[in-house]
Amino acid sequence: ENVAAVVPFHSVKVYHLNKLSNEDCWLVFANHAFPLSRSSGNRGTLEKIGKEIVKKCNGLPLAAQSLGGMLRRKHAIRDWNNVLESDIWELPESQCKIIPALRISYNYLPPHLKRCFVYCSLYPKD
Repeated sequence: ENVAAVVPFHSVKVYHLNKLSNEDCWLVFANHAFPLSRSSGNRGTLEKIGKEIVKKCNGLPLAAQSLGGMLRRKHAIRDWNNVLESDIWELPESQCKIIPALRISYNYLPPHLKRCFVYCSLYPKD
């Protein structure tokens, strides 16, 4: 509704989208986290941790996709547990205006990509 309200055309129809079920959210996450070519001895443990992470994504496909894509390059159980146990999940919404999963994925970006975000933030809105 917020996006439709700022569109200059007042005939924009609003589509209310429901959140994904945990099962569907898991499918989005797993599709990005586990490439078909990768087989790992600890995949079962990573899947278990991944399902707990998906619960924290609160049915948001963008959150599941971004964290799944980020964790695709992480093969250590420790890295997956760090995401699951991150303090960012607990930040109150008033203190963190961005989806916690997106903030976590930003924290794991390499420094050269973080600079791109900072650079883009210099442009005024609109």
